[in-house]
Amino acid sequence: MEEKTEKNEKPSTIIVSKCMEFRINPTEEQRILIWKTFGCCRFVWNHLLDERISYEKVNKGKLLNTTPAHLKKEHSFLSEVDSMALINTQLNLNQSCRKLFPKEKVPKFRARGKDKRSYTTNWINTNIEIIHKGDRENYIKLPKLGLVRIILHRSIPDEWRMKHATVKETASGKFFISLTFDVETRPTVMKREFDNVEAFDYSMPNLIVSASGDNAITAEDIHWYRNLEKRIAKEQRKLSRMRYGSRNYQEQRHRIGKLHEKARNRRKDFLHKLSCNVSRSFDAVIVEDINLQHMSQALNFGKGISDNGFGMFRTMLAYKLNEQGKVLVKVDRFFPSSKRCCCCHSENRELRLEDRYWRCSACGAVHFRDKNACYNLLQEGDILLNRWASGDSSLILAPSGVLSEKKLHTQTHSNVRQDGE
Repeated sequence: MEEKTEKNEKPSTIIVSKCMEFRINPTEEQRILIWKTFGCCRFVWNHLLDERISYEKVNKGKLLNTTPAHLKKEHSFLSEVDSMALINTQLNLNQSCRKLFPKEKVPKFRARGKDKRSYTTNWINTNIEIIHKGDRENYIKLPKLGLVRIILHRSIPDEWRMKHATVKETASGKFFISLTFDVETRPTVMKREFDNVEAFDYSMPNLIVSASGDNAITAEDIHWYRNLEKRIAKEQRKLSRMRYGSRNYQEQRHRIGKLHEKARNRRKDFLHKLSCNVSRSFDAVIVEDINLQHMSQALNFGKGISDNGFGMFRTMLAYKLNEQGKVLVKVDRFFPSSKRCCCCHSENRELRLEDRYWRCSACGAVHFRDKNACYNLLQEGDILLNRWASGDSSLILAPSGVLSEKKLHTQTHSNVRQDGE
């Protein structure tokens, strides 16, 4: 009996992965070697992918699992770069093939100048190590590269165990390294009582509309890409008149990349601050599980939806709430939040996308579209939270801290909700 209770006991600590990104300043020789590694990873990906496609055509349902070792015999330049980067490329390719081959699809070949400029190497016997030479002089030891200057903007706890590192180059020519650690921590205890609950509805002009009226966002606070769109278009016209591959061409590409990074950094900074403020203020947050990708394709709102970053906001909110033992509730996308009256729950099936205000024919209440959707989401979310607190098995709490229905609606029509403005 004692052995059974020991096995059924929950572990006191768990291992979680945490990632931290830092800016690095490699020398000119180290930059050349990093660029060579990018090219070798692309070379290995394309050759192994070609082998797997040819093998899969002959042997249906079987996956070829060759390593980059046989390519090194024919191409000696592959030995100049980190071997773990090539192995990780092979593992990523195998994972893509296992996912796409059963669907009769194939991964894409990587083109020079258009592929993702990054590679991953693993930590083995302290081959990756951070070395402090002064208060502001820090280096990281990497395989083949040696000591690379790193900007440590935050300290790394000594008990964190390094797992792997990813070196990448951005479009502006900056180099960064992402360090992944295994961290031993205690599992968070999820709350069962929620006193302070908030609901957010997606709004394209203002990003979100809240039920309580807090966290009000105006159009001046967002639209980061839209504000830089004219400058980006001007720089792109200059790029189109330059000779491809020249020095001026590369410098102009970096100027354009800096503008895109400025918009991306502003977006991430704003969403991090907003999600942090919301996660600290409320015990549970309710949002709608709308498919932003399908909405952007079907309604031609792609640029506006991508610029808002509502999907990024939901992801940030989920893991920040989860770390505090709180819950993000996702209401089903087919729930009529905009068409249902929050007072009498009668549904207005004739409501159109351009109708911002509407009057309920049953009770006569006048509703602002987004506010009415927030109230309906808040009511539906409270029902889901009460069901989950009472132990309803039809709900599932994902490891990311998202609470939703287990069974999704199977409908033949499109998944796109047309009330996202």
